[in-house]
Amino acid sequence: MPTTFSEKKIHRIGRIDQVVRDYFEKNVSVKEVMAKDLMVLFIQKGIFLSDYNNGLPIRKLLRELDKENKMNLLKHIKVIRKDINRNWYFKK
Repeated sequence: MPTTFSEKKIHRIGRIDQVVRDYFEKNVSVKEVMAKDLMVLFIQKGIFLSDYNNGLPIRKLLRELDKENKMNLLKHIKVIRKDINRNWYFKK
């Protein structure tokens, strides 16, 4: 049974996309960055309140997007699937 994302969550996803876009504009030499490495930036921008378990808040949101087949809501996302877990990246 598919779940729908709340307006608040869709707004948060849009803000994440905007922060990632701005990050790549300011850091032109960076081609790819692990999603968890941008947690400090997401916290500074008020998207997440705090970081715990090495980027768990962004990883949980990305897993939820993946499960609901909504990865297209983020333009810069890249996922590498392994047997047990997934590695999340933002790419230029």
